[in-house]
Amino acid sequence: MGVIKRQGIKNTIITYIGILIGAINIIFIQPKLLTPEELGLTRLLYEFSYMIGIAIPLGLPNIIAKYFPFYKDSEKKHNGFAGFILVVFFVGFIISSLCLLIFKPGIVGYYIEKSKLFVDYFSFIIPFTFIVAAITVTTAYCQSLFKSTIPSFLNDICLRLGTILITILYFNKLISLDTYVYFFMGLYAIELIIIVGYILLIDKISFIPDKKIFKQYSSSKMLKFGLLLCLASFSSIGLRKVDALFLGTTSLGLVAVYTTAIFIASFIEVPLGALERISHTKIADNFAKENFLEIEKIYKDSVKYLLLIGGLLFLGINACTKYVYQIGHLPAEYIQCIDVVYIVGIGALINISTGVNSAIVFYSKHYILGTIFLVITFAITVVLNLLLIPIYGIYGAAIASASASFIFNFVKFFFIYQKFKFQPYTLKSLYIMLLIICCSVITYFLPEINSNSFINLIYKGGVVSLLYIITVYQLKLAPELFNMIKLKLIKSKN
Repeated sequence: MGVIKRQGIKNTIITYIGILIGAINIIFIQPKLLTPEELGLTRLLYEFSYMIGIAIPLGLPNIIAKYFPFYKDSEKKHNGFAGFILVVFFVGFIISSLCLLIFKPGIVGYYIEKSKLFVDYFSFIIPFTFIVAAITVTTAYCQSLFKSTIPSFLNDICLRLGTILITILYFNKLISLDTYVYFFMGLYAIELIIIVGYILLIDKISFIPDKKIFKQYSSSKMLKFGLLLCLASFSSIGLRKVDALFLGTTSLGLVAVYTTAIFIASFIEVPLGALERISHTKIADNFAKENFLEIEKIYKDSVKYLLLIGGLLFLGINACTKYVYQIGHLPAEYIQCIDVVYIVGIGALINISTGVNSAIVFYSKHYILGTIFLVITFAITVVLNLLLIPIYGIYGAAIASASASFIFNFVKFFFIYQKFKFQPYTLKSLYIMLLIICCSVITYFLPEINSNSFINLIYKGGVVSLLYIITVYQLKLAPELFNMIKLKLIKSKN
């Protein structure tokens, strides 16, 4: 896992810096400088465009991850694989654009009553989906080259800094709302241009496919795989995005509140996201070589360490979110819905504690069954949102999200065990889960020592973190991790 560890560490550092910048933006800047409706508008535009943007490439990110290893040869310019990517992408964009135009009246009618501002900017969806989809494809290509750091830096740091800048410009009336939305889309367009330039700089590509190798791995075979995985990707993203889309039909303000809570809870899943950016392509590569022992090792290691780290982050968020909201002086509607963070956080903990299971399901020969399971889970999530949001509002969306996370990850675990006999959990995993529950209870009953929010944040966050880390150390739940830290400290002193 040398390559995975190196790039995983880089991506984790970049992602956490981006998360901190994003936290400053979402907690301390945007809620104060934008109305909930204006903030909800940009969030809904992105969520909607991202959902459609997953469908546009017709599964290209998955095709790249699975089949690029067979075409990969820098001296032969990867046998013209880039030409295949380009053709499929534009075909997908044309199909998706036509569908959006055909179904526009129905979509607009769904939002017109309570989210008119979103309807006013609906025409931005088509160009925005093109940009978002192209970023997804070019990033997947970089990942297949094991060069994921630059796209991570652009997406996690530069994009968020740019968002802060344009928000300040809008608040000071230096730009209009129209211009703000144009600039918001422009930031993503700049990211796309830089990634394309980076690929041209580091790689040799050709747009003329090598007919010989494309006969061996036919375009129709790749497209069949891609379309199935496109459906899977759409459903997978839908599990995380559909709740915000349904909330948007009731209030753009609720979208702002909900996506802020989602952002904070997503901090738990950062290590998983960083690891997935490189491990997915590594797992696909090992499936191509039929190296199942290495796949099992990656799976077990990912579950072991991600459960441990995810538990610490989950406890920290439970202990500190209330005080972060208070320090940020968020409007009342945000603070009143703080429990949404805790509910969604449970779903995030479930997701990270199951490791890189998605790659094993969808890059194996059993990907069709995996897709069916995912589509069924997505359908259940849609039904849960339709049932729970009218009754419980924003909390209904959170419950639906956490439930979907549990259902889908349980299905993946059972599926992998049945097909490959991989079982990544041990008795230590149970001890870690019990420790997380005990620490959560202690955090709930731990009294505040001061009226100062910052002091309470340090106090509660520090106590629960120390309790968790010391217990993990004393019970020897991850001795090799502490030994590695000791060795690094010794080396740094020498």
